[in-house]
Amino acid sequence: MKFLYSYKTSANEPRDGEVCARSRDEAFAKLKKQGIRPFSVRLAPGLWNRLLSLGWMAFAIFVLVAIAAALSFAYLRERSEVPVVEDSVFLSKTRRQIVGDAVVIEAGIMSGWSEVFPDEGERFLASFAVPGVPAGVKATNVMEIEKSLTRRVSVSSGDSMEAKQIKSMVEGMKDELRGYLSHGGTIQQYGERLVERQEQEQAYYRRIKEEIDAAARSGKGEDEVVAIWKSGNAELRNMGIRLVPLPELNGE
Repeated sequence: MKFLYSYKTSANEPRDGEVCARSRDEAFAKLKKQGIRPFSVRLAPGLWNRLLSLGWMAFAIFVLVAIAAALSFAYLRERSEVPVVEDSVFLSKTRRQIVGDAVVIEAGIMSGWSEVFPDEGERFLASFAVPGVPAGVKATNVMEIEKSLTRRVSVSSGDSMEAKQIKSMVEGMKDELRGYLSHGGTIQQYGERLVERQEQEQAYYRRIKEEIDAAARSGKGEDEVVAIWKSGNAELRNMGIRLVPLPELNGE
């Protein structure tokens, strides 16, 4: 089967590619061997590729059914097929780590920045604005998101530094959503992608943190542990994800 993937280069530039594999997990493994850590791997569009993903027995059954009802199947497939949205639309350049008071930032993230945004649509988007952190508001309804697209959040002189940053990011995500919709996606699909993207980023953070912690526990020399720590954080930095603190070394 053919899979499409998206990743960022060491210069933080978005790139797309394709890889052939028997499963999504195998595609991830192949890319990892090539030194590529994608943030999105999905089955390539196309009926033949989808049939291969079902397995040959299911494929044979599908062919028999298709022959028996070719015209009705073609009509239903045209009406029900989910639009394929270009992933380049989903590569937001506005999401980033917020600089400022750590306590304020943590409280804002956990509450969906409720003190900054009175409306639920903006709070939902704000919960997914900072890469790789747990979302404070994980669910909303389509109507609230639609309403958020009809208004613009303005930055005032009385806003804190942290508030100005999150407002800017939320407006950027609205532009991202508008682009997603213009390419055939839906608001519900966009929300699902937000959750998927955030979970993938958190998984990257946990993996790298575990690698660094394991190196610190293994008895490796301090220089080697620091080198692993720097390498892991460089990878996180390229993805805009928060960095892992340097673990205690030699019991210090």
